[in-house]
Amino acid sequence: MSFSESSLLKKFQELNSSQQSVQTLSLWLIHHRKNAQIVVNTWLRELHETNKPERKLTFIYLANDVLQNSRRKGDEYLNEFKNVLNDALVNTTQFSDDKTKFTLERILNIWKDRKIYTDDFLNNLRDII
Repeated sequence: MSFSESSLLKKFQELNSSQQSVQTLSLWLIHHRKNAQIVVNTWLRELHETNKPERKLTFIYLANDVLQNSRRKGDEYLNEFKNVLNDALVNTTQFSDDKTKFTLERILNIWKDRKIYTDDFLNNLRDII
């Protein structure tokens, strides 16, 4: 399927928390990485529009998968997500219980171990949680 904002929105609406759903959409997004700015801005808007903590976490899982798997192809997503992750985590933690916050911490630890982002940037994100 070719890229369009309407096809992106449809895919975000169909996204569920299963690993297969996250990975399938992640691969599609990486394939369309030249549209990373549109993808990430739409991702953030969709994350803001839901009040369900589990849905917000699914969007974070998607970002995690994209970040980890897109690095070999280019840094488009690393740069775009870096611009919005503060906002995304502030919004997500407002609706989060301790279990969700623990999961967010775990994701940040994975990013640290895999050197997705600098320690300083990750410490700033950790302070939000």
